[in-house]
Formats: sequence, structure tokens, C-alpha cells
Amino acid sequence: MRYFTIILLSLTLFNLQVSAQRRVRQTSARTLARKYQTHANSVVQKLHDRLDSIAVQDSQQADTQLTVSPYLCKLVGPMVYYGSSVGRRFQLDWHRGAPQQQDGLSAGIVYRDQLANAIDDALICSYINRPTTVKYYDKQIDREQIVGEAIVAASATSDLDNILGRVNAKKDVADVVGPLDIGLKIQKPNFWNKSGKFGLQLTQNYVSANWYKGGNNNMTLLTSLLLEANYNDQRRLQWDNKLEMRLGFVTVPSDTVHEFLTNNDKIYLFSKLGLNAFESFFYTAQVEAQSQFMPGYKSNDTTAYSRFLAPLDVYVAIGIDYKPKLKNGNTLSLAFLPIAYKLRYIDGGDPVIIKAYKIRDGNRAQNDFGSKIEFNANLKLLKNFSWRSRLYYFSTYKYSEAELENVFSFSFNKYITAEFYALWRYDDNRDMKYWDESLGFFQFKEYFTLGLSYNF
Repeated sequence: MRYFTIILLSLTLFNLQVSAQRRVRQTSARTLARKYQTHANSVVQKLHDRLDSIAVQDSQQADTQLTVSPYLCKLVGPMVYYGSSVGRRFQLDWHRGAPQQQDGLSAGIVYRDQLANAIDDALICSYINRPTTVKYYDKQIDREQIVGEAIVAASATSDLDNILGRVNAKKDVADVVGPLDIGLKIQKPNFWNKSGKFGLQLTQNYVSANWYKGGNNNMTLLTSLLLEANYNDQRRLQWDNKLEMRLGFVTVPSDTVHEFLTNNDKIYLFSKLGLNAFESFFYTAQVEAQSQFMPGYKSNDTTAYSRFLAPLDVYVAIGIDYKPKLKNGNTLSLAFLPIAYKLRYIDGGDPVIIKAYKIRDGNRAQNDFGSKIEFNANLKLLKNFSWRSRLYYFSTYKYSEAELENVFSFSFNKYITAEFYALWRYDDNRDMKYWDESLGFFQFKEYFTLGLSYNF
């Protein structure tokens, strides 16, 4: 009986101890839950107070720079389950008290740890009390990738609100942002290529009267102007225009009649219209006119054998033109013109000039029909060395006329140029006094100059 009583008392005491321990554990759990709830409410309330203060200050001072702690981002937005927060708070030393500032740690680091612990406590309390509010977990966030920052143009708030309010209702960007003045200017392509070249050359030679080898004083002056305006639409139409003028004088002491004579006198106007036929071949029609500025005299002779518009030669021709595409601005043209018309006009009807050019029946004008071949080339052979050539052959099947002109230019710099000019001419429609026993009806002229030149 004694032993039974002892055993019964022992069991009763054990049950009381177990019940007490259970009540202690339940009390501790409720205390911990209240502690978590207190931490969560405190952190959330501080966050709300902070956001309210920011909104008030921002409305009062638009330029004030305010920042929010980045650690509070876990408490904003949809509920996310953070495994790191749960794992960190359920470590073996999770009963530790408030962290103390350690030697070597700044106050900022201690504050960051305290704030992180409070946020973790608030999250755990939310997970326990309201598990249904958790919509996402941290692994989903970790798998997201940042595509890049969007560059947004600065705009007034009213403009942005107006644009964003109409995005869903508009399909065209012009309907969203309205008319914009972005300073875009559309220009029609310029198919014209214009250029010019002016040259001035002067040569002077003087010897004294008692120079032991003898000699004559002389001076030469040559001016030239070349203007070009070419149109090319890169498809079918090409139009080439050129005006060349050249005038040169020379003093000849042996000439007792004239103070100076012209040794170079030319006016040349050329225009050619081409319509692409196929590849580099063009149907073409061209017009050219040629005359001179000053009367032409011979040494010690007062008779003028030519003058302005006497003669005036005009050519009109149609045919086909071969114009291959070359690099570096080079041009080449070979025209076959089976139908050609030539007008030779003598202004004033000077009988001497009429006879010199064999105008039929003594008229001022003569009309001829025939065919023509013309070659033009403008090539850059070296960096500072170019070659310009022109060849034409006209025939009426009664007489023939041809010219071969070559100009070689070497540029020392932008303003100094040396030029060699050579001209061969054949014309059997002239008076027999122009016949030469060595050359026949061939004629030749050349000169070499060094002087100023300007391209524009």
C-alpha cells in the first residue's frame, strides 16, 4: 500500500510537471507570436509613416531629393516568400537579444542588421498568420532577367499623363503624341554636277638692243575659262553642257602694223542630251557652236581673215552615244551620229572671209548634211596629272572636216598649273592657198604654259 501510494504521487507530480511545461511552451509560443506581431506592426507602421511624409514633402517641395531604404522593398507589393528570411531567423541562436555594437563595426552596419531582423520577423509573422496572402516565392524572382534600362525623354507631367491616358484608345503613334516638330528637312536629290576652271598665263621675254646673240622682245598672255553643268538622274536621263572660252595675245616686234596679234582665240558651246537605251548606250541629240572673239590677222597684213561670228559653225546631230561608267570622276563618250547638220554663217558678208571658207555662191550661210563621229574623254591619269581630249570627224561626202584636241594638265598645287595644248585640224573645204606641200590640208598648233589656275 505504501509503495502504491508512492507510485501514485510520483505519477501525479510527473503529470503536473508535464502540464506545467506544456503551459510554459504554449505561453512562450503566444508570447513569441505577439512579439512577431508587434515587430511587424511597428515596421509596417513606420514604412507607412515614411511614405506619407515623402508624399507630403514631395508635394510641397518638388525639387527636394528624398530616398527610401532599399531594405523595405520586401514589405511593398505582393507578398513573396523569402526562404533566406526564414532560414536566418530559425538559426540556433535565434533567442539572442538585441544585437550589441561590436568593436570595428560602424553604427550603420549595426542599424542595417537590426532593420533586417525586424523585417524578417514581420515576414515570418505574416507567413504564420496569413499564409494565403503569399502569391510568389523568391526563386521566381531570381529567375527573372533585367533586359535593360529604358531611356525616357524628359517631359512635363501633364504631357505624360495626357499621353498615357490615350495609349489604349489609339493605334497610331501620331494619335498618341500629336504632331511633333523634330526639325527633319527632306531635300530633293540634286542631280546636277557643276564645275569651273579659270586660268591665267603670262610670259615675257626682253633682250637689249646690243645682245651679242640678237633676238626679239616679246610677251604673251593667255586667259581661259571652262564651265560645265552636267545632269544625271542615275536612271535614264543625262544632259551635258559645256562652255569653253580662250583668248591669247602675243607681241611680235617684227610686225610693224600691229602692236599685238591673237594666237589663241576660241568660243565653244556644247550641249548633249542622252536617253538611256540599254546598259551604257544612250540615244543622243547634241548641239554645238564655235566662233571667236577678235579679228584674225597675219603678221604685217591688215586684212582680217576671221572675226567674231565670221565664221560661226553650228552642228546639230542625232545618233547613239556610248558612255561607260568610270571611277574617280573620269568620263568617256563615243558618239556615232549618222544624221548631222552643219550651218556655217559669215556675219557681215565679208567677201574675203567668204572666199577663204569657200562659201558657195558668195552667200553668207551654207547648209550641209552628213554624218559625224565624236569622242570626248576627261581622265585623271595620276593624282595631279589629267588628260582632256576631244576628237570629231564630220563629212558631207563632198568634203571632210576633223579636229583632234589634247590638253595635258599638271597641278603643282591648288593655284599653280602647267598645261600643254596640242591641236591637229584637217579641212579640205578651204581655198588652195592654204594647201601645204608637207602637210596638205592638215594644220597643227601647240603651246605650253605655266601660270595661275583656279578650280571652282
